[in-house]
Amino acid sequence: MSNHTVVGIRECEAKTIAERKKNLVSILADVETVGAERMSEKIGKASLRDAAIGTGIAVDKMLALTGQTPAFQMANVVMPSEAEREERRAMHDKLDEIARRLADAQTPSE
Repeated sequence: MSNHTVVGIRECEAKTIAERKKNLVSILADVETVGAERMSEKIGKASLRDAAIGTGIAVDKMLALTGQTPAFQMANVVMPSEAEREERRAMHDKLDEIARRLADAQTPSE
């Protein structure tokens, strides 16, 4: 097989791949349009939680499509370890005991 033949096969494959990509983009654009219309119909009937999630996704996608970035910095929240959670539970239990004792001390004896 000559180099000329190999180059011709690659060009043919590249055209086929480009055509498939173009077809997929067209299909996905149709799905996006139908999905956006459906979301627009449903968002008014959604729970607050679902409406907030849907709105956030829509805003993120709109910003991505227009090449913009969010105007705020996302916060990274470090979750406490199990040991830290246990320490907090123990502290809360102690505080609950103190509150119980204070309530008992304020209640008149019979």
